[in-house]
Amino acid sequence: MASVRGVAVLNAIRYVRESFGPNPHQAVVKALSEPHRATFLGPIREASWKPVEDLIAYLETAQRLLAPADPLFFRRVGRFSGQLERASQGFEVMVADPSTAMRMGPVVWRSFFDAGRLEVEILGPREGMARVFDFPASRALCDRRSGAWEGLLSTPGLRVEVTETRCCLSGSDFCENRVLWVG
Repeated sequence: MASVRGVAVLNAIRYVRESFGPNPHQAVVKALSEPHRATFLGPIREASWKPVEDLIAYLETAQRLLAPADPLFFRRVGRFSGQLERASQGFEVMVADPSTAMRMGPVVWRSFFDAGRLEVEILGPREGMARVFDFPASRALCDRRSGAWEGLLSTPGLRVEVTETRCCLSGSDFCENRVLWVG
């Protein structure tokens, strides 16, 4: 079973609270099935590991209850999380510029996930292809990841655009995203 750092779960909760208020978070937790709800009833620490399925269940339930007509909900949660990570978790040095970010991508991946692997093919000074292998895929998780990379990798001078080019959900052996720094 794949796990995600507690900080990703905490950032999803923070997004819901800041975007919709404190009560909707409680409604999301209440709507979760018992196995997933347990993660949100106990303490969640930034460095702890939580089942990735619990994060997916939270994201899907939050979208269904709070933003059912928003096709970008998962991406917005991801971008919010990526921006928080860049600003507060010490990742800024690993993603300071496109070259460093592409080289350090697999290390950053391992900081958040205990399964799967990230490979980055550098296509140019501001462009790369990021491929995720052997990791669970869901629309919520794939869109959240794209948004998280945009938030984490963007700087005041360079905005990052992430475009999904392949996905396990469509039958590919891996998920692939084109990462492009523009600005």
